[in-house]
Amino acid sequence: MSVFKALVEKDRAVFLNLDEFGEKHDVDGEEIVVVLEDEQIEAKDDEVTLSKSVKVMYAKTEELSGRKMRGEAIYVDNVAYTVERWLDEMGVTRVTMSLPEVW
Repeated sequence: MSVFKALVEKDRAVFLNLDEFGEKHDVDGEEIVVVLEDEQIEAKDDEVTLSKSVKVMYAKTEELSGRKMRGEAIYVDNVAYTVERWLDEMGVTRVTMSLPEVW
């Protein structure tokens, strides 16, 4: 393993550690260690700014059941979220997800 890869693996182990930032959550029926955050995303045009609350989940890529596309459902602690964005980078997956809109 290269020195760079070893450093990335070490950082990932700290970030997704139960003694640091990680917490156990049920994701699509599997209990895994993840980091969950609440974020606001904004979309702007000339006249209007729209804001939306989303959850962002970080997890080890290999612990997730597989990549999901935008619009697909992902279940976290038995709550159905809609995938907004899925990004895999250096063994960590960042999933931006929202609750389905109800009118």
